[in-house]
Amino acid sequence: MSEAPQDENDSLADALLAGLARPIVFVDLETTGSNATEDRITEIGVVEASTAGIERWSVLVDPGLPVPPFISRLTGIEDAMLRGQPTFESLAPALVERLHGKLFVAHNARFDYGFLKNEFRRAGIAFRADTLCTVRLSRALFPSVERHGLDALIARLNLAPEGRHRALADADLLWQFWQKIHTLYPQDLVDAAIKTLVRRASLPAALPEGALDALPSSPGVYLFHGDDDVPLYVGKSINLKQRVAAHFSGDHRLQKDLSISQAIRRIETRETVGELGALLLEAKLVKDLKPTHNRLLKRASGTCAWQWLPGASAPALVKASRRDLSREEHLFGVFASRAKALAFMRHCADEHNLCHATLGLEKAPLSRGRGCFGYQVKRCLGSCAGIETLTDHAARALDALQSSRLARWPHEGPIAIAERDEASGREAWHVIDRWCYIGTCATRDGIASLLADAPDLRPFDADVYGLIAKRLASGQLTWIACDARPSFHLVVQDAPSVNAIVTRSMKRATRHRAIASDQFALTF
Repeated sequence: MSEAPQDENDSLADALLAGLARPIVFVDLETTGSNATEDRITEIGVVEASTAGIERWSVLVDPGLPVPPFISRLTGIEDAMLRGQPTFESLAPALVERLHGKLFVAHNARFDYGFLKNEFRRAGIAFRADTLCTVRLSRALFPSVERHGLDALIARLNLAPEGRHRALADADLLWQFWQKIHTLYPQDLVDAAIKTLVRRASLPAALPEGALDALPSSPGVYLFHGDDDVPLYVGKSINLKQRVAAHFSGDHRLQKDLSISQAIRRIETRETVGELGALLLEAKLVKDLKPTHNRLLKRASGTCAWQWLPGASAPALVKASRRDLSREEHLFGVFASRAKALAFMRHCADEHNLCHATLGLEKAPLSRGRGCFGYQVKRCLGSCAGIETLTDHAARALDALQSSRLARWPHEGPIAIAERDEASGREAWHVIDRWCYIGTCATRDGIASLLADAPDLRPFDADVYGLIAKRLASGQLTWIACDARPSFHLVVQDAPSVNAIVTRSMKRATRHRAIASDQFALTF
């Protein structure tokens, strides 16, 4: 741990320090990596500016885990240097007092603040501070400049580093940057930029000012895009502005939030009439775009379910790629893969003392009198050994599976579910067929066109089933039946001796087009 005396103040520094409304701490950390929940701090550097002057403080921290070689090459901090140093937990009470009530300034502040929040939380201390990111401050003051990293600031503003990638040296560069911007811009302009950024301190550095202000407060789906517009994450909410802002709260308890904040370059929103539309659209976009930070939803190719036909002593696994699960009966559960289906049935068997051998989860015992392994360790009631009848075993198993029963599609064809926003008068019609989301249209008149453009193959969608089935069964939804085979009209006009309208049923509706001749026109 080291302390350094107050700077010899020049007139600018004196004026800046004398005019401070509250103390500022310029903070930099060195860590074992970039994961705020798994990695640990190895060095803390703080330059505190107050009306009393400048105080510098730094400390090496024992992280309790090895420093990766590439980090050691970057910072010069090696495991041997950290042995015997204080742990963060032992430093936490004094450090939180040092930071308390002061403006927390860091370069890419979300990183440093997120690491400290997590370290303090592990030490049982609640820490919160107003934060200012110098990356964002540089962007605000130098909008025409492309690069705002610390090395770029050193080169552009002629800062004087005493070292790089060490905590106190980098924290001191931020104090130099602070002084430099006050020589380049009027005080009121700098103060206005700082006031705006402190109010929005949690916004990721790469997003433009006002990015959150422009978001709607309505229901819908939001998309985070990274470099080259790569989709990072898709989410939904009944209030888009509030939900997106919550992602950038600054706490970073999840590594995903920190990773997104570092990579995000653009926010896109797609408004919906209500929550159901947002849920359906989110499920579709996650499947279509495969964002890097979303848990991918179930794909139709591996979807399967258990089927227990009447009179059978065991269930069979049926695949959605071979059977239309929406039309089948006696199904239980829906799973993304065979492995997950087997794991579910094994868990169910263990919970209810069912026989793995009778269920087909393991080979039947060679000796019927001996029974399966579960019977030998008293986890099976003996259907494999003739103690329990197969009928009784099947009845117990079906009782255990009832809560996982898969509902058959209850309609002859597609349905359109109405969703309305009473305040605005807007409505949406969500078209569903055999637990597959076809799409949404703004008016009832658009349903036929939506179905006409839909693919003939509509595979069972486990995620749509999860969103719709219970709501539909409970009567929560208002819906109308749709004609799965919409009709079209053949109109013969201006023919010398023919005036007729012929209606036929087609599998696919035909787009309107006209074929003209000297004698008549056919309108499809």
